[in-house]
Amino acid sequence: MRLSDLLARPVRDSAGRTVGQVADVRLVQDGPLLLQVHNAFRVAGLIVVTRHTGRLFGYERGPAIKGPWLVRALLRVLHRNTRYVPWEHVGDIDDRGILLRVPQHELASVHDLYQENGP
Repeated sequence: MRLSDLLARPVRDSAGRTVGQVADVRLVQDGPLLLQVHNAFRVAGLIVVTRHTGRLFGYERGPAIKGPWLVRALLRVLHRNTRYVPWEHVGDIDDRGILLRVPQHELASVHDLYQENGP
């Protein structure tokens, strides 16, 4: 499966309720060493939005979140339902979308993800 196959795919929680759709894929570069140059990437998780994926421009989880209070407040409101799904929570991927192993209420806000890992 290609990364592009994950984007815009519907996401359902363990009870079958719609969580949203995949807007972005989070990668980490900690795989095996490739050609003695760099490590391979692996999928660490998914960024899931409740509305159209065009809402994401990167500001919701970057240094701008620490900007002026008005910017922070606006971004919090715009992305209040944006969730991070660790790859371990992905149960099945089929024609209907992505089925998670956990209920929606266990998913972290994308803001929490950024605060845990820092800038």
